[in-house]
Amino acid sequence: MFRVTSWLPDLFARAILGLLTRQPLPPLRLIVRTGVGNSILFPHYYYLTASAPIWMYFFANRYAGLDSTIVDIGSGVGKSAVGLRDGDYMGERFRGRYLGFDVDPEMVAWCRAHFPADRFSFTRVDVASTVYNPGGSASRPPLDCPDGTADLVFSQSLFSHLLEEDLRHYLAESHRMLKPGGWMLMTFFCLDDLERLGLMEGRWTFSHSVGPARVENPRYPESAVAYTRAWMIEAARSAGFAEANVILPNYQSTIACRKGA
Repeated sequence: MFRVTSWLPDLFARAILGLLTRQPLPPLRLIVRTGVGNSILFPHYYYLTASAPIWMYFFANRYAGLDSTIVDIGSGVGKSAVGLRDGDYMGERFRGRYLGFDVDPEMVAWCRAHFPADRFSFTRVDVASTVYNPGGSASRPPLDCPDGTADLVFSQSLFSHLLEEDLRHYLAESHRMLKPGGWMLMTFFCLDDLERLGLMEGRWTFSHSVGPARVENPRYPESAVAYTRAWMIEAARSAGFAEANVILPNYQSTIACRKGA
């Protein structure tokens, strides 16, 4: 039913915005898989613009530069990558290297077809996830990125869907891929911040425990996972990071970690 009722508005929006931006837009059915924030009426516009303030924040705080090698774990249909592909930052464009990894083969295929291969690569990771890839492999092979080559490893909402064992795996993988002095920034549900901001009485409750994690739905625990600030910092330090802190930019709580020199 969703496809039947949404195909015409989807086609119209992609045609109009495509003419304005001169860039292809993914179909709505792919955009909604990774969320549209509060922009359910304008999902295509959200797709094009959501990452711009995040990249400005990263560049302003020198977590990355326009010539950096950037790894995005959970790249989806390119919602973060589009800000690098299309963004103009004080007259300069992104000239580095972006490596995106995701479990969804259709989204990876779309991104491969619509981002320039000289700067952007997208790789399918076939790992098991109860919610997002139930038929995937139970093993956790290393991501296709050589040791010590990335300036920044980041994700939007990956850690919001990981239980302890998988989360510790990606902390270790991030540390492995980073250059000395490189940064990892991963958004997550921080229980301390949710409580401080009064958000635990509305949409979120996280009333079920799974190890050190708190989850919304015990049947599908990976649908939404939260951790305390102290636990996340300790987990990052255990993975080898020299610096670890939880920050709260204007989008979501983020664990910010720096690899030692």
